[in-house]
Amino acid sequence: MNVVPASLRNGRPPVGPESIRELVFGVEDGVVQNLTLIAGMVGGGLSSAVIVFAGAVNAIAGVLSMSMGTYLSSKAEQDVAAAVANGHAPFEQATPGRDAAVMAGAYAVGAFVPILPFALSFLDRPVSLGLAVVLALLTLFILGYGKAVVSHQRRVRSGMEMLVLASAAGLLGFLLGALARGVFGLDV
Repeated sequence: MNVVPASLRNGRPPVGPESIRELVFGVEDGVVQNLTLIAGMVGGGLSSAVIVFAGAVNAIAGVLSMSMGTYLSSKAEQDVAAAVANGHAPFEQATPGRDAAVMAGAYAVGAFVPILPFALSFLDRPVSLGLAVVLALLTLFILGYGKAVVSHQRRVRSGMEMLVLASAAGLLGFLLGALARGVFGLDV
């Protein structure tokens, strides 16, 4: 019985260009979701300790949810392809385990980027938020740029597209947090 994955037996690395969807989706979703949550908590006046705790819990929940969802959707794609082609799929089969692992790792990386500045206890919240935003935007730009390198698209344009769309979500999160602070009188 050969236990070496097919991707390694034929000389291909386990994560390559075929994983670009999971890499982009995972990092982008982790950064945007956690930055939006964190910006909302800063807008709501919550402490850095609460922000780090909630951000970490959100990151772990996202890793679990996104990797399970990716596994199940890749498995469904594989099952449908096999059924349609009577067991002989005309395209490369999805690899649910690999797809789920790539999604989990990518989401974790993205989700922890905006948490890092709040874990530095010597920074106050406004500085931590500013640093979180800069790190998130830099991460998203690099992600978009890298995607363009793999797909042979316009690199700066791809990086800017990712950066601009994510910025809108982070700003909205901060504004919603500020609104909640006013409405509910939050100051934790």
